[in-house]
Amino acid sequence: MPSALIRGADCVYEVTGTGPPLILIHSIGLSTRQGWRAQVPVLARTHRVVTYDIRGLGESAAGAERLGVATFAADLAGLMDHLSLPRAALMGVSLGGFIAQAFAIANPDRVSALVLVSTACRIAAGNSGARAQRNARIRAEGMGVAAGPQLESHFSGAFRTAHPEIMDWYRGHYCANDPAHYTAIMEDLGTFDCCDRLGAIRCPTLVVAGAADAGAVAGRVPLESAKALCARIPGARLEIIEDAHHYPQIEQAEAFNRAVAAFLHRPAGEGA
Repeated sequence: MPSALIRGADCVYEVTGTGPPLILIHSIGLSTRQGWRAQVPVLARTHRVVTYDIRGLGESAAGAERLGVATFAADLAGLMDHLSLPRAALMGVSLGGFIAQAFAIANPDRVSALVLVSTACRIAAGNSGARAQRNARIRAEGMGVAAGPQLESHFSGAFRTAHPEIMDWYRGHYCANDPAHYTAIMEDLGTFDCCDRLGAIRCPTLVVAGAADAGAVAGRVPLESAKALCARIPGARLEIIEDAHHYPQIEQAEAFNRAVAAFLHRPAGEGA
């Protein structure tokens, strides 16, 4: 598997297909580039698709930098430089969406389009207590203590019953997280807030949300965060994926892929 030393840490990545560059940025729970396995074969028909493991997650090393969005956004710039990509479209889910926002704000000339999936410009402060308790349990008992609640909150009961193989696959990746890395990133996400800077994003932007996502990132009610992103990013539009929770790219892969492909294939010069 290709890897590169990016800002002092070994970064594992893959490049598939040819065409305009598209970088896919994974979540923290599904802590690997393999979370996009239902998207890469479709999108690689028309794009040069780059997937990679974020620093400290999956197969990429943690290095010495603080594990958090600011570090990850700087790493993304380093990876693009390594791949000789002056500009690319970005698609990030959950944590990946936070990274994509931060990168697009800091590097507007390097982003041709933005797809923000199941993410927010900030997590409501009311979640801090529950997050602290959960992180303490994970540090004390390991990732397995949170795996069951994670599956229940991120996928519908019907999907979990119909696809036990996907649940086993997800659980394996979730439990493979280093508890110290995971909790450090979760704590950083609790402090992230770029809401007042979203007006700096000028590229076409698609916000994608599962209609039934009720997690902390979704907001106090489903779609609250997605609607806030659309209201603050100039020209952004919202795509709601029915019968999907936190991971619409997994739970409703075909509908998700159609929506993203239609957005990425819009005529030149057409806004989001």
